[in-house]
Amino acid sequence: MSSRALADRARRRTRGVLLALALAGLPAGVTAQVPPVDTATPRARLRDPARNPQNSQKLDENARKLQADDLTTRLEGVRGLGEISDPKATELLIAAATDPDTAVRIKAIDILGQVRAKEATPLLIQQLFMRDTDTATKRRVLACLGKIGDPRATAPILDLLARDLAPAIRGNAIFALGDIGDRTALPSLEKVAANEHDPNLRGLAQESIRKIRARPEPSVVPPALAVDRRAPGQPPTP
Repeated sequence: MSSRALADRARRRTRGVLLALALAGLPAGVTAQVPPVDTATPRARLRDPARNPQNSQKLDENARKLQADDLTTRLEGVRGLGEISDPKATELLIAAATDPDTAVRIKAIDILGQVRAKEATPLLIQQLFMRDTDTATKRRVLACLGKIGDPRATAPILDLLARDLAPAIRGNAIFALGDIGDRTALPSLEKVAANEHDPNLRGLAQESIRKIRARPEPSVVPPALAVDRRAPGQPPTP
């Protein structure tokens, strides 16, 4: 067997392993640090495969494309999965976000941001801190987390902002925090706006602060009112 055939077989095996890992669930170490996504949201209900049986054929077709050998077909598979409202499609996209092929990996990350897949937050956070994650991928991951808007990403991004000295990555981190809109990021952003030597980063921090403050304060429901809002037959909160 030629060396090229052996390489193709190895790539297919790697893709299969990544897909299997995604379908089996995200790494325990990451999911332990990040609270689970609320599966009762309208988006989760929309993605219920039982409500979208017509997606099954499209899902299988694009999953096969993702396993193909040529890049064009694989990218078509990634794009197709982004158009399917099915949890399995999201799982395949999450797996593709760690693909060895840079083009496939970046495309999957971008689409996860476009569809605002909160299910991807733990794996994306993990990628930010992996030593072998290249700068381009880190920047796309940060942009993706900003589009998703999951506040679970705020603390890890602040951690990255404090430790990473690369201006490009810090800039993406600051911008992502503004997009997420979590007010717990304000003290750190205010420090950057006041003390950062790079004027571009100071400007980004000021803009992110403005965006976060422009958002309405999250509503706080008093415990008594929360009891009144329980669904009929729902037991009281202990």
